[in-house]
Amino acid sequence: NCFPIYDLTTSTDVKTTSIRVQRMPLSRARGSGDEEYFLTLPPSEPITVSTRFARGNEGLRPMSKAAAQLEREEAERRGHARRSVFACGVDGLEPGHRYRVDVAKAGLMSFWWVWGTKEDVLVDAGSQDWGLDSVQVEETPLEIVGEIEGVEFEIEE
Repeated sequence: NCFPIYDLTTSTDVKTTSIRVQRMPLSRARGSGDEEYFLTLPPSEPITVSTRFARGNEGLRPMSKAAAQLEREEAERRGHARRSVFACGVDGLEPGHRYRVDVAKAGLMSFWWVWGTKEDVLVDAGSQDWGLDSVQVEETPLEIVGEIEGVEFEIEE
C-alpha cells in the first residue's frame, strides 16, 4: 500500500484494502481522463502532489466500520456484491478519531517511469499510438530524495 493510514487516537495501523476495477489500458492521449497520472519530476526540485480523499460519488458520505459492516451484511443477505472488511478509502475511518496518512517511498519506487517530460510522453488525442506499449520504460528504480510529508486529519460526525 503506497498510502498507509495510522489511527492516532488508538495508536494502531488501519488495515486497508484496495479496489481493483477492470479497465482499459492507461491512455497517454492529451485530454484523456488518464492525463492526470502523468507527471514531470524535475531533478532536485520539490514537487507537491494532491488529490481529494473521499468516496467517488460526491453525494455519498463516508461510513464508519460499523456502518460499512451493516451495509456489507445487507448486501450479502441479498446476494449482491461483496465488500471488504477493511477500510477502503475513507470508509472504515471512525468519527472522532484523528488519523495520519503517509506516503510509502518503497511503493512509489515500484512504479514505472521514463526519461523526459509529461509533454514528451503524451500524444495527440486520436493518435494510434495512445497506449504505453511503445514507451521505453526505465528499469532503474526511481530515487526519491528527502522526506515525503504525510497529512493528519480528524473525522467529524
